Amino acid sequence: MKRLLIFTLSILLCTITMSAQNFTDHLQSKVQGQGTVTVHQDSLLDDMVNGKKQFVPEKKDDGKGGITIGGVLNGKKTKARGYRIQVYWGGSTRTDQTNAQRAGNKVSTIFPELQVYTSFESPNWRCRVGDFVTRQDANDYLNKLKEARLGQGAIIVKSEVYIHQ
Repeated sequence: MKRLLIFTLSILLCTITMSAQNFTDHLQSKVQGQGTVTVHQDSLLDDMVNGKKQFVPEKKDDGKGGITIGGVLNGKKTKARGYRIQVYWGGSTRTDQTNAQRAGNKVSTIFPELQVYTSFESPNWRCRVGDFVTRQDANDYLNKLKEARLGQGAIIVKSEVYIHQ
């Protein structure tokens, strides 16, 4: 019990000490008898690490079977209920994965303004595009996709979307 109290107090003391200065400043501070740490990083990253700017993570298919992590600073994008256009829905094979990615690549080539989301939701690969607030907006793009012969079997689905502010 005594050890727990001492541990809790030491964590509290470290938290109070670190909140008074930036995390990277704390790392780089010179302490007698200890080595030194030098941090070289972009000021944007420094602001995120030190809590000065909010980072909203976002997963994105890189078109090569992997997923890249990106995001937007200062809450310029928020999640909300909306609509996406599903341009591919297949099975669970590698061929289905390739077809889903191919469908997304075709859409992003002709409509680069549409975000492409390729994912595996057991047991199917799917490819959805766009972040639409209203069903009418999604329907307008669905018609454009069909005119470009990209969305013959495409449908509008309810989804969690990113809203640009």
